[in-house]
Amino acid sequence: MRKAITLLTALTATAASVASFATLAESPDWRYIEGGYSKMDFDDNESFEPDGFVLSSKYLLNSNIYLNGEYSNFEEGSFDFDMLTLGAGYRMPLNATTDAYFGANFERIDGDVDDETGYSVNAGVRSMVTEQVELLGEVGYYDVEDGDATFKVGANYYITPQWAVGANYKLMDDLDIMQVTARYSF
Repeated sequence: MRKAITLLTALTATAASVASFATLAESPDWRYIEGGYSKMDFDDNESFEPDGFVLSSKYLLNSNIYLNGEYSNFEEGSFDFDMLTLGAGYRMPLNATTDAYFGANFERIDGDVDDETGYSVNAGVRSMVTEQVELLGEVGYYDVEDGDATFKVGANYYITPQWAVGANYKLMDDLDIMQVTARYSF
């Protein structure tokens, strides 16, 4: 009986700690720039896995409208290509620590073989689960050459209120993109 009471007390204290962390956290930051390493993985070609760098940013214009951009460069041997995303979206706070968002983007791929343009749309949720940890989940549609559904998950760990390190993983049909980044919020 004593062990059960001790366990119940420990679980209650843990739940209270998690709840207090969540109440201390603020909504995700929508003004940042980040950069880092990116790698592509094709399901049907294990010998071709280009990697490179990524630079991205979001900027909140007012309490709800944001602009975003992302530039990635990938190389594998003598083959290289660039991906560019420019767009805007609408941020909708769900509670003090969680925001939903909806966006539309112009997409461009410049490669050694050919260049393509198109668009993408996405919807997602960003949440500060603690003061230091932000989680992201997103679904979308990417149409440059062929239309593909996209799924993205990610996490950021804030070392300070301005600096964070993060990772995300995006799945597009037979293509996966993994990124490891450092972020500066302003």
